[in-house]
Amino acid sequence: GRLIDFLVDYFDRKEVGLMKDDMGNLMVVKGNADYYPCVVAHTDTVHPIDGEIDIRTVQRPNTCGDMRTALTGFKPGTDDPTGCGGDDKAGVFICLMLFEEFDNIKLFFPVAEETGCHGSKAASGEWFDDVGYFIQFDSPTNNTMSKTLLGKNLYDEDSLFGQLSMGLIMEHGITKHQTHPYTDVATLGERFGLQCLNLAAGYYNMHQAEEYVIIEDVTNAVALGIRLIDTLGEKRYAKRLEKQDTVRILTV
Repeated sequence: GRLIDFLVDYFDRKEVGLMKDDMGNLMVVKGNADYYPCVVAHTDTVHPIDGEIDIRTVQRPNTCGDMRTALTGFKPGTDDPTGCGGDDKAGVFICLMLFEEFDNIKLFFPVAEETGCHGSKAASGEWFDDVGYFIQFDSPTNNTMSKTLLGKNLYDEDSLFGQLSMGLIMEHGITKHQTHPYTDVATLGERFGLQCLNLAAGYYNMHQAEEYVIIEDVTNAVALGIRLIDTLGEKRYAKRLEKQDTVRILTV
């Protein structure tokens, strides 16, 4: 709720369209396009929030074991770690930086991702009619992305979308295309038949008190987002919808 309030205040000071639905999902539109790139990050987090969190700059290892400048949370006045909400406030920050970069863009900040993408399932479909593709920033560390979510491909590798995206993604150090359980673009891609990406957001030790966010990795994600949107442009990239496997129930 505090993050949603922050975002509402942030966008109230901008000349953009802002909608908040009954669940708390935020939908932002900037500019005028036939089809918009839409960037996504969820506003909920997992670790307990007990009062205030003291965010400090520390040195923490990246995936190569190299120490880098990071942000993490502590209980005020102590050295007890308490989580920092990097999953997915790092993604929210990346989306805000992309908002500032582009004249025509949509941003979707869903609620209740961590409990099953309920915000993405309930959001009004009409708002997404002119979305061309989705890019979410909710994969951990600095070198991962989702190949599949809920057992389905997020993007078609042999499509124009895949051909335009994969080289840029590799150039920014994302080499692990993984099978992940779910995040919002799993729902959004299937609902609207669009190509999607879910990319590294620079947070580590997600859902734990020892969570941290490496600043350099977030900066890299922003730079990748800019290159992807510049390359993909304001076009619609349809996705091949996959059929559900037939389930046979055998009785004896």
